Amino acid sequence: MEVVLMVVYENPWFRVMREDGFHFVDEPTSKQGAAVLPLVGNSLWLLQMHRPAQKMAMTLEVPRGYAHEGETSRRCAARELQEEMGLSIDPRSLQYLGKVRPNTAIMTACIDLYVARFHGDVVVGQRDREASGLASIPLERLPIWLGEGHVQDGFTLAALSYYFAAQRITAAASQVTTPVA
Repeated sequence: MEVVLMVVYENPWFRVMREDGFHFVDEPTSKQGAAVLPLVGNSLWLLQMHRPAQKMAMTLEVPRGYAHEGETSRRCAARELQEEMGLSIDPRSLQYLGKVRPNTAIMTACIDLYVARFHGDVVVGQRDREASGLASIPLERLPIWLGEGHVQDGFTLAALSYYFAAQRITAAASQVTTPVA
């Protein structure tokens, strides 16, 4: 049986595809997309975003976006961080965390996740107006914020999951002892 793939709707950012009765969203520019977890001193910085699709007054999210033509996901992460938060960083200093596929049932997107670390006295530059503001959450309070549901964005939660897993792996590795001969 032949698989028939058809474009149902298309705009500059995504297209809705149909394959054998199943519909999904294809975001062609997502292949080099990135989201970046900004740690500033002992705090996590998040964007305060208004998302009409969520019918919410405000969401808290990490900077994210899709790469420009010829741009790597690492460079995309650094650019998004600068554009949305006013934080400049050398892309090579970003730590890769992993990938997230936001909704495997209906989206083709696969986004790389990074963490960016800054000293507490970082200088914030000019930023675009995509976000209505910035929020700073002390890392020691972050589990409480998460438990209370203040952060619901999937990209942010995925980046935090990878980050916390990496912290536990590092802590476990430092506790490994070498047997004495």
